[in-house]
Amino acid sequence: MTSPLTGIPTTRVSNLYAQQRLLAQLNFDQIELFRLQTQISTGQRLLVPSDDPSAATRGQALQSLLERKDQIKVNLDTNQSFLSATDAALTSVSSLLTSSYGSALGVVDTTSTQAQRDGVRAELNQAIQQLVDTGNQEFRERFLFSGTRSDAPAFDLVNGYVRYNGNEERLVSFSDIGVLFETNIDGNAVFGAISEPVRGTVDLNPALTDSTRLADLRGGRGVEPGSIVISDATNTSTIDLSGAETIGDVAALIEANPPSGRTVTATVTSTGLTISLDAGGGGNLTIDEVGAGHAAEQLGILETGGVLTGPLVGEDVDPRIRETTELANLVGGTLDQTSGLQITNGDETFVVDISTADTIEDVLNAINSAGASVTAQINEAGNGIDVRSRLSGADLYISENGGTTASDLGIRSFVGESDLDDLNHGLGVHTVTGTDFAIRRRDGAVLEFDASSFDTVQDVIDAINNHVDNQVPATQVTAQLAASGGGIELVTTDTATVATLAVLKRNGSEAAEDLGLIPVGASESDPPTGGGSTLTGRDVNPIEVEGAFNALIRLERALVTNDLREISRVTAQLDEANVGVNLARAELGARQQSVEALQLRLEDEKVELRTALSTQLDVDLAEAISNFTARQAALQATLQSAATISQLTLLDFL
Repeated sequence: MTSPLTGIPTTRVSNLYAQQRLLAQLNFDQIELFRLQTQISTGQRLLVPSDDPSAATRGQALQSLLERKDQIKVNLDTNQSFLSATDAALTSVSSLLTSSYGSALGVVDTTSTQAQRDGVRAELNQAIQQLVDTGNQEFRERFLFSGTRSDAPAFDLVNGYVRYNGNEERLVSFSDIGVLFETNIDGNAVFGAISEPVRGTVDLNPALTDSTRLADLRGGRGVEPGSIVISDATNTSTIDLSGAETIGDVAALIEANPPSGRTVTATVTSTGLTISLDAGGGGNLTIDEVGAGHAAEQLGILETGGVLTGPLVGEDVDPRIRETTELANLVGGTLDQTSGLQITNGDETFVVDISTADTIEDVLNAINSAGASVTAQINEAGNGIDVRSRLSGADLYISENGGTTASDLGIRSFVGESDLDDLNHGLGVHTVTGTDFAIRRRDGAVLEFDASSFDTVQDVIDAINNHVDNQVPATQVTAQLAASGGGIELVTTDTATVATLAVLKRNGSEAAEDLGLIPVGASESDPPTGGGSTLTGRDVNPIEVEGAFNALIRLERALVTNDLREISRVTAQLDEANVGVNLARAELGARQQSVEALQLRLEDEKVELRTALSTQLDVDLAEAISNFTARQAALQATLQSAATISQLTLLDFL
């Protein structure tokens, strides 16, 4: 701070002026001494922002940044502890699965005794409980494997099954300003707790309405903002569609901006736009892009050749379904909402009623709240529904409840398109050379079938219905998908009592069992129902949760009956589950290393920031002490001058 400049009069200097001048200098020296003394004692160069506004502004920004970096350090330290706890938990999981896998390998042969198998069963039951306890591990009031539902345990043991209560979402935290990183790993990624979906086999194909958003067209890829040119071959009109939100907005803009002197009609149909010129004016209707745009093409109305006055029928713009999509607009309005559908998961069957549902969201809520331990959601393509099981060790089936609801929604698990190789958990249908099974009609006739050429369930149905000896309506046996439940159903209107309608095993083939027409281990089907006119098979296309819990539970059951085929299958699944756990550990390890690198980088950044802050705010002590000493000397000189002047008398001026 510089001393104030006070002008010196060119006339006589009065005593009063001299005194005022000395007092001002004295005051300035004292203020400067106080400022320097405060700087030295506090180490701060700026006492108030007005001392150096620019430096103060920069200092405030640096201080704010340092505070944010301090919080990020807390985030990194905290989440590193979560990752470490998770990794420690997975170490025990990997060891447990390795031990179980080794024990299982010891009984995957025909020479193992029941006592040996019972010993492994006891070990597996203990492993299941330990795995549930590990999956429910809590650290710092957070359940490690519940996804974002971290306030509740991830797993429950339910009637011999394991249910996953978490989700597949990840918790995130800031690893730097504006940068997020995942701080946990969900139970499905580690244990395999949610099944692959019963994928929708039907395009629900929602009807287009005026309110359909442009962003939902083309399977959710949307329409690029742009302009189109509409012409009647004489005049043209350029229409800016960038402000349109819905397909109805597009139609309104087209009608509001026709070529000069013409009237254009744009109608939203169930699949796209239909556009026409007024017939009285003639001409040739064309619609083209503006520049390199794609709006007309993506709206399905690009037409450069012309359609005279029309109509120009647009292509199907394929809107995706949303939670708000109305059921009345699906599958041509033919959805069976009255019958409902059945979901069998484990030992229980649940009937889902959608009779009061109005939208897709209502259907999803009805399925998810049925108590069947499943999760229903719109598929990634936006044209159907996926249903997934959260119950390890159980088989999931979705079937009809006397109508066509499940088929209409595309979520029936056993359909004509089902590949025989995928049935029975991927074990397929086992055939022999020659005849695999036969159907005995009520008139005593026997129809024989070689299943080796069948590829799908529909092939089986067609072979039965088209059998050369099964074409007389009075005695015919008709194969179809079961009207209630799953599986293949055989029906007949024949009232003969010569024989009982049945499916018979031939040549030791397991094909009829694998197709669900005969109970496992039996030589013929169960007695028919409906007065002997209906024989209903079982659904043999279950969905299972492929993971650690599922493998352990199924392996324990298979050891009871010494089912070598099942033991072999789930042992391989157990090995795959262990690989999945090790991959999860690898992912966690990589994240931990990333966090450590971030922590080191953060410390370096904080050092640099503190250095920059010190440059702006901290005092140079050597310079301050030097200035303080100089200011003391100045004050002393001022005091001496004041003393000298105050001692002057009139005699000094004579």
